Amino acid sequence: MTPLARLQQWDVLILNRIFQGVRRRQRLKQIAAIISRTGDGPLYVVIAMAGWITQIPQAQSFCLTLALAFAIERPLYFLIKKGFRRNRPEQIVPGIKGVVVPADQFSFPSGHTSAAFCFATTAGILLVGSYNPFFFWAASIGLSRIVLAVHFPGDVMAGAIIGSTIAMISGILVSTF
Repeated sequence: MTPLARLQQWDVLILNRIFQGVRRRQRLKQIAAIISRTGDGPLYVVIAMAGWITQIPQAQSFCLTLALAFAIERPLYFLIKKGFRRNRPEQIVPGIKGVVVPADQFSFPSGHTSAAFCFATTAGILLVGSYNPFFFWAASIGLSRIVLAVHFPGDVMAGAIIGSTIAMISGILVSTF
């Protein structure tokens, strides 16, 4: 069995277990949808602009690093997604129906999670340090994408790794200039 086939098998098993507990919990789905929407994009700009306007320490480095990170992360995310062309859970797993309509066709990696972890890692490095509430928020976005049945757990883990790695690389690049 190939590594991708094993990942698929593992993802389907976990998603089925998670979704069995969520199927009848309408309130949890509503909360997940709200959390997921916070990762749509505008909040990143609002927080960065608020930091810039209020002139908090490291705001300039934060904004530059964030801009570079997203300039790398978004195109890379799209390339990976188009390259893998992994179908979404509702297209693969019988009985699973996505709760929200995804913005695009494919599942791997989770773009919401990638962007959230890119933002959270950048904020952790430059603004808030090791007690970073943005990591809890980013993880909540990833979990919400699974609860909403638009991503497999592996999609979310890949998104978290991609977003965090790009943020760290961008932080190093910005700090050297």
